Amino acid sequence: MTGWPILLRSKYQAIRGPHKSLLSRMRQAALLTSFIATPLAAQNPAMTPPPVAEWPGAEIAPGVAFQGDGSVTLAEGPGGLPVLTFWRPILFREDSDKPIAGRMDCRVVASEGLYSEEVFDPEALHEVNEPLREAQGYKDRDILRDLSETVRKIDVVGRRKDPREHYVLSYILVRDGDRLIDIRRNCTFIHGKGIRRIDALPYVHRYTKLTYAFEPNTGNNA
Repeated sequence: MTGWPILLRSKYQAIRGPHKSLLSRMRQAALLTSFIATPLAAQNPAMTPPPVAEWPGAEIAPGVAFQGDGSVTLAEGPGGLPVLTFWRPILFREDSDKPIAGRMDCRVVASEGLYSEEVFDPEALHEVNEPLREAQGYKDRDILRDLSETVRKIDVVGRRKDPREHYVLSYILVRDGDRLIDIRRNCTFIHGKGIRRIDALPYVHRYTKLTYAFEPNTGNNA
């Protein structure tokens, strides 16, 4: 993948190039978002995210930005592919009198190619990876689908025993005319003893966000 005009800042990400106004538009949208509190966020004010405009972030492909309420860094992965990493502390069972501390880690990569209906299939992508992941101890518990004519996303939710962790692996395919953007977001959750199962996906939606400079029909949540 080429053409990553990325400039990381601690509080706000300015994107250079043809999609210069993407995060500035996100700042405006966040004025409305900041007034909307989800039930999860309302449980513990100390864990309530700040407005999205204050989150650090980066452009992961032309016209596609990732933001996260936590630590965001960028490194060069295998083959020179840029890999964005995100982490933050998590408080599980925060509405109880005995919350349990944990951590959320995400890795996000994106690549571009030409659109075709044959490759516009996130479940086929997961089927290719599934045997290897099973051999590594990953046990999928559920697959949630959010499909439209321009965005097709699946969230694969499950757990692993050794090391003990829960995960949400997202395959997000975004059509922009003749261009197809393939986004992989892999978030893992570790925690202390006392938890057998967590509802991990709401934390992904609560603390991370993908935004597009073009106008795909994104369904419910990206």
